Amino acid sequence: MIGEKRDTTKVLGVKNWSVILVSADNVKISGFSILNGGDIVLVAGIDIRSNYTLIEDNYISANQSSGICIWSSSNTIKNNIIESNLLCGILILYGDSNTLEGNVLSNNSIGIGAMDSNENSINDNEILGDIYGLFFNGSCNNIISSNIISGCFLNGILFYHSDSNTIISNEIKNSNCGIELQSSRRNTIQKNNFLGNNRNAYFENCRNSWRNNYWNRPRLLPKIVRGAIGIPMPWPFQDIVFRIVNFDLRPALKPHDISN
Repeated sequence: MIGEKRDTTKVLGVKNWSVILVSADNVKISGFSILNGGDIVLVAGIDIRSNYTLIEDNYISANQSSGICIWSSSNTIKNNIIESNLLCGILILYGDSNTLEGNVLSNNSIGIGAMDSNENSINDNEILGDIYGLFFNGSCNNIISSNIISGCFLNGILFYHSDSNTIISNEIKNSNCGIELQSSRRNTIQKNNFLGNNRNAYFENCRNSWRNNYWNRPRLLPKIVRGAIGIPMPWPFQDIVFRIVNFDLRPALKPHDISN
């Protein structure tokens, strides 16, 4: 189904579609239940291949790939309930300047994923009970703010080769690892609450800026953030690994107020 143009028709109240494919600009999709659809290789429950699409107030569940897949730029996805999809709740592929706001994502493999996607805004979402809360690969200059990320089986946030992102005022809790950065440089991690994680933070082969985060308890002294640098060695030799540290020089004395 191709939706109607946003400035002429509001799409409301249609239930139990399996797939909505958007291939025209300026579309609004609202009030749908999208269940048990998608294709594990190509098509999500809602598949966006155009710009300036608004997707809000939908229920998206149990799709065979991702709940929503964005292949384009300048779209807005807000106030949706997205749960129990096989891959991602929301996946951004080669998409820039999208806004993801006020969504509740739970029990997906990945809450929000991004690949080669830049300058997106991800704020005020609840991401609950996924394997990975946020998983970014090759994605830069994104802003991740005021999200609640909780109960992730592996990582609340995992970055690969993703530079110059801002992670600010999020609550990351009750996960195996709060945030992990792999070969991801010049990211700013500031004013976040790390609560009840088995490991709050870890990094490899990169250096980032840690500022005024709350690390599970009040701290007067700088917080050590542990990581490593690996030097690949030819087979059959084992890679050489050096343990290194970054510092949050002024950790917070009490949890930040996270507006969500």
